[in-house]
Amino acid sequence: MDTTSSFGQRLKKSRLVLRYTQKDLASAVGVTPQHISFIEQERGVPSLELLPKIAEELGVSVDYLLSGKDSVAVGVIPAIKADKRLKIITKKALIALVEGLYDNGVEA
Repeated sequence: MDTTSSFGQRLKKSRLVLRYTQKDLASAVGVTPQHISFIEQERGVPSLELLPKIAEELGVSVDYLLSGKDSVAVGVIPAIKADKRLKIITKKALIALVEGLYDNGVEA
């Protein structure tokens, strides 16, 4: 649980765990790196449309970003991203495998 930090701090922490740059995250969710920077600095807030995209990309729950309370990641890809025991190269390989299975009509 991380209820003492701010939304921006939790966002940055989650991004850094995945070794994402602000540019990486921005590209993945369809905004500019400056927008991510503003959110992390508490100079702006994500829209209701953007918030779940950020949470999914970082493998955390919206609840965690908003309140700092941990909850279970739902779905295979968010769970892979959230697993702190896996190295980034392993996460990328597993995500590529799962996406390949989805593309071939296999439910993971």
